[in-house]
Formats: sequence, C-alpha cells, structure tokens
Amino acid sequence: MSAHSERRRQDLVVAGLDGSDTSVSAAQWAASLADAWDATLLLTYALPRDIPLYTPAAILAEADFLAELTEDANEILRAAGEAVAARHPDLRIETSHGPGPAALHLVESAANARMIVLGRTGVGAVQSRLVGTTALHVVGRATCPVTVWAGEDTTGPSTKPVVVGVDGSETSDRAVRYAFDYADRFGAPLTAVHAWTGAGSVGAWGTGMFVDWDEVRDEEAALLSQSLSGLSADHPDVRVTEVSTEGNPARTLLDHADGAGLVVVGSHGRGTLLSAVLGSTSQNVLHHAQCPVTVVRRA
Repeated sequence: MSAHSERRRQDLVVAGLDGSDTSVSAAQWAASLADAWDATLLLTYALPRDIPLYTPAAILAEADFLAELTEDANEILRAAGEAVAARHPDLRIETSHGPGPAALHLVESAANARMIVLGRTGVGAVQSRLVGTTALHVVGRATCPVTVWAGEDTTGPSTKPVVVGVDGSETSDRAVRYAFDYADRFGAPLTAVHAWTGAGSVGAWGTGMFVDWDEVRDEEAALLSQSLSGLSADHPDVRVTEVSTEGNPARTLLDHADGAGLVVVGSHGRGTLLSAVLGSTSQNVLHHAQCPVTVVRRA
C-alpha cells in the first residue's frame, strides 16, 4: 500500500494533472490550500487508455509503448512538482500515476483525501467555459469535496468573499458547514444565497391566486436564517450576508459570485434533484462560475 493511501483524511489534498496549463494552475491553487491546512499535496496523473490494438506486432511493441507513456507521465509530474515547490518550498509533495480512465484514477487516489482539486477543462476538452467530462465524473463519484478550479487566480485561498448556496437539504447543510470553516480559516466574508421559485414554495398544485407572498418570503428567509444560525454562533468572526430571493438558484448564485474567491454548493438539492448524480444547479454553477467551485457531497 502506498504512503498516501494510509494517510488520514485531513492530511491529504489531491490534484489531478493531465498535461494542460489549466491542470498546473489548479495544482498551484491546491498547493496553497494544502499549505494552509498543513496537509500533503499529492499530484497524480492517469495514463492514457488508447493503447495499441492487440495484433502480434502491437503485443511486441506494448512494453515500449507503456514505457513511453510512463516517461511522459513522470515528466508531467516532475514539471508540475517543480513549479509547485518553487512557490511552496516547505510543502510536502508526493506524486503518483496509474492507468486511466482519468476520473476513476483520481477518485481512487483520493480515497482518504480531504479534497480533490482539478481544472475545469484540460487536454481534449472543448476549449470553452464549459466543464470537462472528467471533472463532472469526479464530482459525481468522489467521496470527499471536490474543487473545480477556474479563473485566473492560482494563489489559492484569499479574503475574497465565499458564496454558498443554501436550500435546506442535507447536502446544503454540509456545504454551509464547509463554507463557514473555509471562510473562518482564511478570514473571508461569507455570502449565503437562498433562491426559491414560486412553484417550489407553494407546491406543484398551487395556483398562486390565494398565496400570501409576503408570508412565503418570510418563510424562505427564515429557512435561510435557520440553516446558518448555529454555525454563525460557532464562527463569530465570519461576516455573513444573507440573500433570500425568488429566482433561478444557479443564476442567482452566479450573480452573487462576481468577484468571489470561492463558490460552495451541495451536490444535490431538494426534490427531484436528489435522484440525480449531480444536481442541475451544481452543474450550471460548475459550467459558468469564473472562480473555483467546491462541490460537497452527501455523507
């Protein structure tokens, strides 16, 4: 068993590399987080799956082919490790590589990790703002929180605002706890956003004709305050702004994420989203946020 697989959960941050500049930037951000947490950073790389066809000639060449892939992996890991160490000379850094697919390799490498960090797009991904399939698969399968890095800032945690989505679900509660801990640790203000829709508040069969909308607004605001109350007391130094408003949850979160250092969301929300691998709000925020997004899973 490798050294990193025996570490306690609180001691390891895993950064996925794929040879792209984006993945190195994500690793730099992960390094800053690991440094702040006094954790080890594991840089890991998945060997490509496109191996030769099993013809007689291919079988003879397979050893050379795998050796070449391994050499490429070691070079990617070496270069990234040197770049990270230049900024974080005292950080404990480990490296590893293994067979793909990349998402499965990353999830397995992070079985005992506190956090996975990877870039939103990488080699082979559509060079746009949209999140790559590897990132989506990792977010959907990891047992620990996953941060999908995007934007320009590789310096890591800062005092920029943390924005967290709140909907009263179990996963949302876990996301809120993480957001408070993060904001408290790094001295950042916290904006807690609860966006609700009329249909969701009055029920699928509500007509809206006999609804006291002032009462609905008060109830939704109370849900937000209740979700924060105990944690606010536990983190008295965190300055909290509460936002409860009618609107699309993803769009509202993104509106308030302008200038944020981190967005935190739960992997699922209330209602039908519980049946999905990853809720639609989380997916939309991952696709379009201009800063790192941390997705917190159910226990």
